[in-house]
Amino acid sequence: MTKSATNLSFMMLAVFVMSGCSYSSDALFPSLFGSDEQENIASAAPEASADVVPGLGSTNFEPVKVSEGGNTGTFVGQKVVMFRSELTQLQSAIRSNNAQLQQIRASVINNALQYHKVIGMIEAKLQVGTTPGNPNMFAMLDGAQNNIQVMNANTNALSQLAAKVSADAANTDYLVDAIRASYSISGAVDEDHRQLRILENEANQTSILMNSLLNEVNSDIVRQKQYVATASDNIGNLAAAIKVGSYGVNNVPLSGASAAASHFGASSQAVVGSGSPLFVAKLNKAGTKYKEGLKQAVNSARAKKPSVVFDVVAVSPANGSSAGAKSNATQIFQDLIDMGVGADKINLSAKTGNVTSSEVQIFVR
Repeated sequence: MTKSATNLSFMMLAVFVMSGCSYSSDALFPSLFGSDEQENIASAAPEASADVVPGLGSTNFEPVKVSEGGNTGTFVGQKVVMFRSELTQLQSAIRSNNAQLQQIRASVINNALQYHKVIGMIEAKLQVGTTPGNPNMFAMLDGAQNNIQVMNANTNALSQLAAKVSADAANTDYLVDAIRASYSISGAVDEDHRQLRILENEANQTSILMNSLLNEVNSDIVRQKQYVATASDNIGNLAAAIKVGSYGVNNVPLSGASAAASHFGASSQAVVGSGSPLFVAKLNKAGTKYKEGLKQAVNSARAKKPSVVFDVVAVSPANGSSAGAKSNATQIFQDLIDMGVGADKINLSAKTGNVTSSEVQIFVR
């Protein structure tokens, strides 16, 4: 384990060990950087862009400073002193909770970037092809799986933080009610009520900030869970692709028309598009220009629905050979990859249809 990863692990532990707080789990976070071997893999991979990380909140929560005031010597004046101390403690809790949230977010971002660097390296190797069941590829995939374990730890940490903030929010609301009730206590002087009004205003602001913190933590939990689910599915798809040594939905090889035709013939449960196609490519003549039209159609579909999935269907005449259509569909698959579409967003399939010559139909869903 590197020195930086060890130090960061201790920092994460220190955030959880806060005065007066207890948690059901004392487990430490896994290293943000995985194993030493994974660090070497990630360092050789291209840099992942920031848009691959979960869309977490970005607010930094800082409460207003509690005003100072003297003890008037009355019973209400003594309660004012107590209220001020309690409000100061609650604001300290906000700062501690906020520090923990920022630490978790840093872990999420660093871990997601590393995960995508490793995944990107795996995908790049699979797209050009490798030996079936390559042990080095599985070792890299194990590294990405370790990242998912950190993702789960981050999710658990956010859930623990949400429980803590929820309790603090309830205590803040109770304090606001107690301050308001003190106005009716007999024996107060004008200075007592002046200080109560100031404390009430500051407690209300603290309550609003506390609830905003809670809402943002809960939103981060939802986004992180969705991100982990997608990452776990991706690991499964890549494991299947490594077994056959090539990448693509349904493990379609990207080189060689004969290899593509062999795969299509073996896939009886392939996805076949339905409805009206987004784009039809008739590649029965050499030099057919289709890429610009395909690019416009793809960009339009992604603009309307960023999570769109493309079904690339090789369609051949009922009494003709399917090899040409499947070879063209494999080329369209590569074209979509070159246009920035993730391979996990593309399905390849083949069918016969009422066509006079081979064509490739692209559907969206």
